[in-house]
Amino acid sequence: LAAGAQPQSVRLPSQNFQNLDNEVQTAAGQHILQPWVQQLATQDKEKRLYFRIWRLLYEELARKTSLKGWVRLLPADTRQPDHPLEQHLSISAAIADALPNPAFLVFSIGPVQEFIAAARRTQDLWMGSWILSYLSWKAMESLADEFGPDVIVFPSLRGQPLCDHWLHKAYGLSCQPTPEDLGRPTFPNRFLALLPAEEASQAVRKAEEAVREEWKRLAQEVYNALTSILPADGQTKGLWDNQIQGLLEIYWVAFPWPAGDQPPGTAHFPWPAGDQPPGTAQAKAGKELYEQLCKPPEDEDEGEDWQFHRIYQTLQKSGQYDPNWGTVYSLFYDLADRAFKARKNLRNFEQAEETGDKCTQCGQRAALRSEKLDSRAFWDHVAKELRARGRHEVKPEGKERLCAVCTVKRFVQREVLEQEFALRGSFPSTSEIAAAPFKKRVLEALQKGSQAVRQALEDFLNIAHPQLATVAQGAMPYLEAQTQSLTGAEAELAKKLLKIDGEWLHVESWTKEHLKEAGATSNPGDIRKAIETLQALYQAVGARPSKYYALLYMDGDQMGRWLSGTHEGLATFGDTWHPEVREKLGNNPDWQDIAQLQRVITPAVHAAISQALGRFALRLVPHIVEERSPGRLIYAGGDDVLALVPLEDALAVARELRAAFSGHIRFASGDLQVCLGDHQVTGYVEWEEDVFLTMGPKATASIGLVFAHHLQPLDLVLQAARRAERAAKRQYGRNALAVEVLKRSGETVSVGAKWSYEGMPDVVALLIDVTKRLQEGQISGKWPYAVQAEAAALEALPEEAQRAELKRLLKRQAEQELSREEKDEQAEKLSGELAVLATHMGFEEMSRWLLVCSFIARGGEV
Repeated sequence: LAAGAQPQSVRLPSQNFQNLDNEVQTAAGQHILQPWVQQLATQDKEKRLYFRIWRLLYEELARKTSLKGWVRLLPADTRQPDHPLEQHLSISAAIADALPNPAFLVFSIGPVQEFIAAARRTQDLWMGSWILSYLSWKAMESLADEFGPDVIVFPSLRGQPLCDHWLHKAYGLSCQPTPEDLGRPTFPNRFLALLPAEEASQAVRKAEEAVREEWKRLAQEVYNALTSILPADGQTKGLWDNQIQGLLEIYWVAFPWPAGDQPPGTAHFPWPAGDQPPGTAQAKAGKELYEQLCKPPEDEDEGEDWQFHRIYQTLQKSGQYDPNWGTVYSLFYDLADRAFKARKNLRNFEQAEETGDKCTQCGQRAALRSEKLDSRAFWDHVAKELRARGRHEVKPEGKERLCAVCTVKRFVQREVLEQEFALRGSFPSTSEIAAAPFKKRVLEALQKGSQAVRQALEDFLNIAHPQLATVAQGAMPYLEAQTQSLTGAEAELAKKLLKIDGEWLHVESWTKEHLKEAGATSNPGDIRKAIETLQALYQAVGARPSKYYALLYMDGDQMGRWLSGTHEGLATFGDTWHPEVREKLGNNPDWQDIAQLQRVITPAVHAAISQALGRFALRLVPHIVEERSPGRLIYAGGDDVLALVPLEDALAVARELRAAFSGHIRFASGDLQVCLGDHQVTGYVEWEEDVFLTMGPKATASIGLVFAHHLQPLDLVLQAARRAERAAKRQYGRNALAVEVLKRSGETVSVGAKWSYEGMPDVVALLIDVTKRLQEGQISGKWPYAVQAEAAALEALPEEAQRAELKRLLKRQAEQELSREEKDEQAEKLSGELAVLATHMGFEEMSRWLLVCSFIARGGEV
């Protein structure tokens, strides 16, 4: 572009442009970087130097230039600013290394659902997710160390905690992550890499071997650590080895990019001036191969009207831009993806059925036993040995009987990962998550100096057994942050409270049998006193701990289509051009035609999407789940999120995650604000002098929420969460929230909604408002039932009559202490909004939502 043109940041395929206020001065950047690079060059060997520049260059620029975080979003091409220079450099390096014959590698590790979902405790769920994420990293590490981290196209490795840990440990880079960051599983079980075709098969077999060897090592470390606890013999070791060896399902496909009429291996890089660059012949061959193997995405009868064909032909006719690898990249990716799916359909040989009692956790493999002891006696022995050491990982009397795989999940964090990654402590239980809001209210009362709460808490803690203090430091970051303002005796009481698992804040838990199972001795007098002090604490706080919590499962909508370039929300070519370029090409008929077509996904855009998803998972998701709420993140791998959150925060957390995914948030004075429905949203998020590139306002995500009793079997809750997420996508048409309430009584309530409708841009904001009014008593708890009773009749009324009846019910069920004006204002506001909502979902569905709001307001069944 000519000097003086408006600088603009990069945009992803569903974003709007963002003008930069700062003039981009390349000389200033060179002045900052030259001494830094020279210093590195004199100190580092070539490989280490490359890693340092790859990982730390843009952080250095962000710190020392006025652009701050915007420096990461400077475009690679000012004429078409649709991908950052940072990603352009990475993908260019990967392609250059793969020349003359690049190949895609698609690699996955499983079994995912069987390994993760086989969990009776949250600790097992977390560890299943962590191990799978870690093993995926070990495959990527093998390739990154040999070919460079740039070759991993998806997910993005830059800033990933496990990658940073490796770079720090192996190459001394100053990017060591915190134990908290290392404890979050953030890698998906599948990745995409770009390798030299002639080396791909050997490299991927080496990566596969690295995964299998690391899994065997972790398992053996656990077995060795438990030798004094397990009553093992030859039969035990045989079972162990067979189960560990037979677990992993690894699938991969290497797809060489078509070579065209150029013999493989004859191209060289760099190429002589005047020669046709590598990629032109391959682009033609790739297009022809795709046309032979696959129907055009829109309509097989379109022929030359196939959108991609029109783009390709226009580039050829222009005489300025020959089609190249980047032009047909999306076709290559689609072919590789199809080949991978075909490979997965060819299932590997499965293990023979094992005899003996099944593992009580996964129900698939045989529980460990020995020649002398059956599985129940074997695990009773293990529980007794653990209790003799003050440990309670296994229930007594053989109630828990684990296979080798589930034993690794149960013990690997304490026996191996605590030493290697500083992953100390344990994951909070479902009871702890459910009781977190109650603990929060106790801490708030202590901060306000409430003597009644302080005395009641002190009385309870004096009777609570030390064996019940099982919540480790770091398990609940939000609550620990709340204690920072406390000092003296209040601070000590707060620390003791946080160590007591939420299960023991319920009077029903205080039974002789339950205490025995927890390893605590008791007598009737102590139990009675504990119950009395708990009830006194409830009275002092003015609340009781909830028995319900929420499990949240989020998944980006149609991510495969975004990555393959076939999503209907993709920007057009004209939208991706700089305004001055668009103006200059406006009179060219061929370019006018191209401007209306959806753009194709290039390698650098693919890498930019990968980076956007990575930063969402690494920065925004933990902030929303663990810093703005007393929740805990189980897994965040790009567009997939699994988290435990308190019942009362569930709707707010879901809303903020959905908004953050598409960039519909802003930070004002450090506080996150949701702006769903704001058409001025660009897709960029500025926070703490950093800038996040998100998927943009046209990208959507669906969330499944399950409200479950804290003692409900965790595997059933996981099934319900996935069921709710599927309902959000299938029943409610994506870009939706679905909720399933699993009541202790056995009753199930299912409900769902789009995040927005015409005339209502933020549905969940309305539901949160209704919940708050019910919680604060502004509306009677009978009101949702009154609406439900009239739902069928309301459906048959004209729109004005519907509003009038809703208004009447609201006034009738309003809190008596409200003034007449407040009642009228509340009825006017809610009746109008609820009537709009009912036009989109019907009164039956809407009334079920009101019942869910009431359920949340009451803290579940109390």
